[in-house]
Amino acid sequence: MPTKCSGRYPSAHPLLSAAAAMVLASIPTGAFAQSDPSTRDILNILVEKGVLSRGDADGVLAEARRRTEAAEGTVRAPYVPEAVRDQIREEVKADVLATAKSEGWAQPGALPDWVGKLDIHGDVRVRAEHIAFGKANTPLIYDINAINADGGYYVDDVLPLRETTENRFRARIRARLGFEARLSDKVDVGFRLATGNLNDPVSANITMSDNFHKLTVGLDRAYIRVRPFASEGDFAQSNLVFGKFDNPFRTTELIFDEDIQFEGFAATLDTKLGDSASAPHVRLTAGVFPMEEWDFSNSDKYLYAAQLGIGGAPLEGFRFNISAGYFDFANVQGQFNTPGTRDHDHTAASRVQFGNSVFNLRNDPGIVNTVLFGLASKFRVGALNAEAEFDLNPTLVGAVNFEIIKNFGFSRRALTERQVPNSSGDMGWYLRGSIGHAKVTEANAWNFNAGYRRLEADSTLDLFADSDFGLGGTDQKGFVVQGSYGLAKNLWMRGSWYSARTINLKDPATNLVAPPIDTDTVMFDLNARF
Repeated sequence: MPTKCSGRYPSAHPLLSAAAAMVLASIPTGAFAQSDPSTRDILNILVEKGVLSRGDADGVLAEARRRTEAAEGTVRAPYVPEAVRDQIREEVKADVLATAKSEGWAQPGALPDWVGKLDIHGDVRVRAEHIAFGKANTPLIYDINAINADGGYYVDDVLPLRETTENRFRARIRARLGFEARLSDKVDVGFRLATGNLNDPVSANITMSDNFHKLTVGLDRAYIRVRPFASEGDFAQSNLVFGKFDNPFRTTELIFDEDIQFEGFAATLDTKLGDSASAPHVRLTAGVFPMEEWDFSNSDKYLYAAQLGIGGAPLEGFRFNISAGYFDFANVQGQFNTPGTRDHDHTAASRVQFGNSVFNLRNDPGIVNTVLFGLASKFRVGALNAEAEFDLNPTLVGAVNFEIIKNFGFSRRALTERQVPNSSGDMGWYLRGSIGHAKVTEANAWNFNAGYRRLEADSTLDLFADSDFGLGGTDQKGFVVQGSYGLAKNLWMRGSWYSARTINLKDPATNLVAPPIDTDTVMFDLNARF
């Protein structure tokens, strides 16, 4: 096919051949590898003179480049941007991993998918604790746990007493290690190991003593959590949990110590009241929790509980939560034995802290009268909890928390029938204010809180109430002051002062009012978590 050339030179073939030969002959070997500018200059001049068209000049240049690369074996590699190289690398990696999994290279399918969703977390706390008792404290406090564990003391025996007069210093440690795996979008399983007395539900602490003995570790969580509406936005936070798990209710330590781990089943239905981001959430939580089960009686001890709450952020920088709950501790009240039998021994309190009214359920004139203590009151506790939180600036938060409780199962008549002359009452309340960082997880972060509480003797089951305040349990009032300071990431110090006094203490021998017990407890904690 004829080559199309400029109109100024109608006979272009000889000129084109001569020009191409001249250009190719003028190019030294390796000229294109060296980017010699004279080659392009010659071609540009020929184009400007009309000897060559631009297309013919580009063709000559391409032919010259081919000959040079063929002569020197030059390989020309195009430039590839770094972003493109990264994309190619990831695509190749994904292809290789997919092939490896499908073909079974090194058993890539040996581990299930949820292994990649396994969360491992834990914490360690080392504590120095000083307990200072008032100089005028009464020593007449029965050690109910020791008496009931023995079950063989006679009324006229010298019964074991708790220490309430000698100051005490002890070093304590708590360590916990938890695992949680996401089996699917709707199912989690988890468990946690923790130090502590295996018979004490309200503390994971172990006192450092006994000549460097090994620490006791138990399983304090083991649960399956199901989120049936995980894919539905309005009910996504709803869940069912089975096994042994953390407190599912919003409460203070008036009723449940922070270390309490519930056992049984709980369900939470959570939904928003509106479509806006600030729309409040409504929560309904209910559960059934076995406490003691017997093979010879249908009067097993259970906790039946329900709580309705609402929370939200109606204003920027302001959040609130309000909850009303009912906690029925079924069959925990002790019952007198039938004369001449031990048929109600199982209604005795298997473990207590301090404060609840107790009586001797073996007060039986028909046989030898030994001592076994049961709780004199029923416990059906109503609780109202309110919390307000507000941002002081982008990093600091202030909060106020209030709770009031009442035992609707309390009866003065029931106490009289069990020969308990009096009780400080069936009410309790708690007020606390705090300021600082929401979480002390970074260096120099801090938080400070202070509060007051009053917890009458039969306002709630003393077994589960705060174990650090005073003697632990109920029938006490006083202040709590705490401060935390971050030393490094996930490492912080906390100092606490608990100042408690008994409300209405009775001499167990005479049933008369006894001098109160004053207890000041100071703690310094070094905490670390991961």
